[in-house]
Amino acid sequence: MLNKTKLFLLAGAIMLGGLTVANGQVAPQSQIKTDVPFSFVVNGKTYPAGTYSFGRLNTSSDASQIVMRGGKGEPVILDTLPTISADAPSETHLVFEKVAGQYFLSQIWGKGDIEGSSLLNTKSEKRALEAAASGSDTSSSGADAN
Repeated sequence: MLNKTKLFLLAGAIMLGGLTVANGQVAPQSQIKTDVPFSFVVNGKTYPAGTYSFGRLNTSSDASQIVMRGGKGEPVILDTLPTISADAPSETHLVFEKVAGQYFLSQIWGKGDIEGSSLLNTKSEKRALEAAASGSDTSSSGADAN
C-alpha cells in the first residue's frame, strides 16, 4: 500500500511539473524594453523621454492589448491591431510618426517576427495628421528584448 501511495505522489508531482512547464511556454516569450530619447504621445497623453517596457496583456487568443510601463512602473493599456510585414525585422524596435513636432508611437515590432502591432490612432493624432498631412515623418527607436 505504501508503494502505491509513493507511486501516486510521484505521478502527481510529474504531472504538476509538466503543467508548470506547459504554462511557461504559453506566456509571452519576451518583453520589449527600450530607451526612448524623446517625448512621445500614446492614447492622447504625452510621455517623457525615458526607459519603457512593452508586453502582452495576456496570452489568450485575443492578444491585441499591450501593456506599456514607464520608469515609475505605471501600466498603460494599448489597443493594437496586428500588422504583417513581408520581411521579419532584424532588430526589435518601435516605430514613431513625427507629426508637427510631436512623436506618436505607431508600431511595435519584435526581432524576427513578421507580425507586429499597430496602435490605433487617437483623436489627437488624427487631428495632428490632418493638420500636417504633407509633413509627416516616421522615426524608429531600437529596443532590447528581455
